[in-house]
Amino acid sequence: MKHSLKAPIFCIVVCLFGVSFIANAQKKTEFFLPTSAFNKEEAYKMLEEGTNSIQGRISLKKRGWVNYPYFKEKVLFYPITPHLLEYIELKKKYNSKTKQAAMTKEAAMARIETKTIDDKGNFVFDNVKPGKYYIVSWVTWEKVRGYQVQSGPVVANYNMLGQQMGGGYVPTETHYDATAFEREIGEFIEVTGNGQVTTVTIAR
Repeated sequence: MKHSLKAPIFCIVVCLFGVSFIANAQKKTEFFLPTSAFNKEEAYKMLEEGTNSIQGRISLKKRGWVNYPYFKEKVLFYPITPHLLEYIELKKKYNSKTKQAAMTKEAAMARIETKTIDDKGNFVFDNVKPGKYYIVSWVTWEKVRGYQVQSGPVVANYNMLGQQMGGGYVPTETHYDATAFEREIGEFIEVTGNGQVTTVTIAR
């Protein structure tokens, strides 16, 4: 009896293709950390209680519409350190699904956190010391795409034999799809003096 090698070879090829596909699908994200060491003591000293306040608003304008963070969306307040500055620069280079900039866990946790107080992106930070800081939050915006869908039977002209004689049209109506995107919005600020209120507008 003759044995065919085609089936086993085909099976091996399919299996190898499947393994390669799964390996690519499960490819892990590569993270890039700042080379600057994070000085924990310096950062937390900058976050000690002060007598200043910061009042601000965050917004993002897209396609003629102004978008704001959701009500009670997180707003983060970081002290400016070499580690943070390098991280922000790395984000400009590595900001994809496979390559991303990252901070150390200690640096990411050295912050003050508040939430927006309404649906217009307003926020407040109290008891802030003089210094240089970075404020960041996230805004969700929608991209709307319109497309035509047939809404009824084709309308055409027919002769007495039931043959189409040209003309006519396909009735359509416009449907819309909306896709949500999230964008990080941040800004550097400086607080001076004591007992002052600093107002900041973070708009893109």
